[in-house]
Amino acid sequence: MRIGIDIDGVLNDIAEWHFACGSKFCLENNINRGFNPSGYYMEEQFYLTPDENNEFWRQYIFDLLIAIPPRPYASEVIHRLRKDGHKIIILSARDNQYLINHYEGMIDFYVKSWLDKYNIEYDELIINSQNKRDKCLEGKFDIMIEDKPINIERIRKIIPVFVFDAPYNQGMNGSNVIRVYSWYQIYQEIVSKFAAVEIL
Repeated sequence: MRIGIDIDGVLNDIAEWHFACGSKFCLENNINRGFNPSGYYMEEQFYLTPDENNEFWRQYIFDLLIAIPPRPYASEVIHRLRKDGHKIIILSARDNQYLINHYEGMIDFYVKSWLDKYNIEYDELIINSQNKRDKCLEGKFDIMIEDKPINIERIRKIIPVFVFDAPYNQGMNGSNVIRVYSWYQIYQEIVSKFAAVEIL
């Protein structure tokens, strides 16, 4: 099978990172407008102004790019999937405006460096893709592992989506939606539910 895998929220736990770094930033900057765990973006979660959001990313962008670790067993499971004959396509939007505005030419470099640092194997890497549904169609993906609600809703209409559980995607359900909580659960789901799919 051809398996699409997102980075932020799937290979790493972006929600935990947002909550940890966002609360620290707000405390240090005297920002106390409450907290919305169901928001997807930092400014939604902490009710940041555009200037505050830009300052957050100025301070923390390299922590996201370099320091945030992958989820437990992500590398191990992906290695097993490739050993089983599946093709792994990393498909990421990496749509943070601060990143795009200031480091556009280096997005590929930082993503590849992070994947190499944590021994995450892949057969193809697609970065800064704003329309994942079309990429799934063009790449003839069999399944996609995703966390962002809008992507889940679009992609589930064409292929099954493994939804990595997060506070902001609790409303995502229905046909072609399989909620997952760990990388070894993903492996078990693929082996048990998709074993009959021909491996390309």
